[in-house]
Amino acid sequence: MSISGRKGKKQEKEAKKWEKDVTKGKADWDSFLSLLRWYHEKNDDEKCRALVNECSIPNLSLALQSYHASLLGDKQRSIELLEGLNSKDNKEQAWICFIKGLCGEPESLKECLKLRPRHPWTEEIKLILGQELLEEGKADEALGHLISLESQRDPQIYLLIAKAYHQTENDLASLTYLEKAFSTGKGAIKTEAAQLMVRLARQREEWNRVAAALRVLLEAKDEKEALEIQRGLVEAYINGGNLQEAAQVLDGFSGHDEDLRLLLAEKWEKQGKLNEALDVLSKVGGARGKLNKSRILMTLGRFQEAIESLEEALQGETRYDALFLLAQIAWEEKDHPACLKALREMGEEKCKSMPKAALLRAQAAWELEDKEDGVRWALEALGLLPDDEKKEARSILKRMKQELHDSPQARQWLPLLEEATKEPPLLLRLKEGLLKSRQGLARRLEESLSPKGEISTEDLERIEEILISADVGLETTGKLIKTLERKVSRGEVRGRVGLMSALKEESLRLLSKAQGRLEPVDAPPWVIMVVGVNGTGKTTTIAKLARRFTQKGKEVLLAAGDTFRAAATEQLDIWASRVGASIIKQNPGSDPSGVVYDSLQAAKARGINVVIIDTAGRLHTKVNLMEELKKMVRVADREIPGAPHEVLLVLDATTGQNALSQAKLFSQAVPVTGIVLTKLDGTAKGGIIIAIAGELSIPIKLIGVGEGMNDLQDFNAEAFVEALFDTG
Repeated sequence: MSISGRKGKKQEKEAKKWEKDVTKGKADWDSFLSLLRWYHEKNDDEKCRALVNECSIPNLSLALQSYHASLLGDKQRSIELLEGLNSKDNKEQAWICFIKGLCGEPESLKECLKLRPRHPWTEEIKLILGQELLEEGKADEALGHLISLESQRDPQIYLLIAKAYHQTENDLASLTYLEKAFSTGKGAIKTEAAQLMVRLARQREEWNRVAAALRVLLEAKDEKEALEIQRGLVEAYINGGNLQEAAQVLDGFSGHDEDLRLLLAEKWEKQGKLNEALDVLSKVGGARGKLNKSRILMTLGRFQEAIESLEEALQGETRYDALFLLAQIAWEEKDHPACLKALREMGEEKCKSMPKAALLRAQAAWELEDKEDGVRWALEALGLLPDDEKKEARSILKRMKQELHDSPQARQWLPLLEEATKEPPLLLRLKEGLLKSRQGLARRLEESLSPKGEISTEDLERIEEILISADVGLETTGKLIKTLERKVSRGEVRGRVGLMSALKEESLRLLSKAQGRLEPVDAPPWVIMVVGVNGTGKTTTIAKLARRFTQKGKEVLLAAGDTFRAAATEQLDIWASRVGASIIKQNPGSDPSGVVYDSLQAAKARGINVVIIDTAGRLHTKVNLMEELKKMVRVADREIPGAPHEVLLVLDATTGQNALSQAKLFSQAVPVTGIVLTKLDGTAKGGIIIAIAGELSIPIKLIGVGEGMNDLQDFNAEAFVEALFDTG
């Protein structure tokens, strides 16, 4: 085993010197043993034997014979020749220990390095020692030797380090070194690295890495093995979102691949590319393929084609799914009797096992005047649906409650309907947090407009005044008023109810475009930088984010990048211990970019999932401080390409229009990827969020509606608008 960097012209020059020393009788142990290895690597057996026979120095002669035997794979002969051989000279004894180590005695290799720390083959000895310790399951000890060789940039070393980290269950670090072995290695090393990478990356659902490794494995396999690798490659492409590549590989398949095609079609459908999904499904036979094809045809409004495609699916195990789809098509065509008939064919138990079928049955029964059955099935659906899908059921139940209120049936059903239509806790918290904003906007709008009748110019002017006073901003308010004027002139809006509905709809349109979400990276660590001026709630936002991730089982590291204030580091340190995160900090006045460097190095070494970088709460008007931010971003990108993956700008909702100017200036300095709007519970001017959505091209990702750890919420435009404009 050798380190590739030692070969080449340099070693050839050294070999000539060793030969000269041997000829002149000046050769020592280093020269003889190094020359023997050189001849062996050149496959020159004749020179090997001649060199061994030529040596007349007693101990060295035995050592040469033993080393030659080990090079030829005869370890037993090698050990026999060394038996009883010792030397008082550390240099000679180190060589004897080295040869013993080659025969499977790691302790002898350790003794070799101890006797002669600057052994001419130190790097190679550490490599052999690392491998032997690894084979014995002593990964931590092996890493101590192998990491010291990393500067050699040898793919063999990278692979061994990766294996050692894998043994210690640090798969994140293992993948990092596998990538190095993978990108620099060739032949067997590259193949072995690819095989391990596939296994580890698949466990972590890092599909781009899986695909890259499988492409390498595909090059070296026979036809049968290649087919299995191709299947794995398609799966990796699909899960990684590379659907076009998956389709291209699938087109070359000759075997059965229906499951993969169904999965690909499903992914195309989720992306809204229905024609691509139909194209894939056209190559899938069987009931499941026909069922999926029918669903897409229904979405495209091609109802008759959808019904025809369902014929085969109405038999066997897909029967109930096909009946439900048939009911959905009938509902879209407003054929309520046919819809209810298909659902009844499914049977009560099956409908109960499919909550959306139960909800559709409630609607169909209600439309056919079977109020009792409609309410019963709507309540059934509400109980069956997961929390994040209950909204539609609650909306239907609210409508039923309103229509039943004055009917004889009300006495029986109203208590149940009242209970069922209570707001979920998350929406309640949002409404409570937006109380001041709601009073300053929705209720003022409601009180200033008459319930019915024509909408006058004065009404629109009052709306404009209220929106501006709620910090919606001149530019965004102007856009909203123009839209309302257009709808009023067309007769689309009448009275307070219609106007509020139109304003709510237009606000939702603006906010939906601005809605963003945090997107974790495929290969951790996921690096998030948090910026903003002092007093915006930046530190508590970091703490709430860290708690969110630690509660999901993620390893979180906080980088105390605000080195200008000692109190900032102390505060972050306290939060780190409270939320179960680790922290990297330096002395006050240290270079913030140094904190970023140390934190990312630590994150890579420890297998950290999420790094959150704090920054100084700087005034956005201070140019030199904004330049420091740019430097921190550059350092992060140098250490982890693409980092920081998120730059979150924390804005205080109570500062109103000043928040807009902060956002504009910060985004000029650093690539802001999202806004966190805090303190919405402390202002009557929550309209600032509409202004941000209307005037900036930065996604709103999180909002703060209270001081509690659970009051930092993902921004949901629909829920926000419902809470802001609620007047109940």
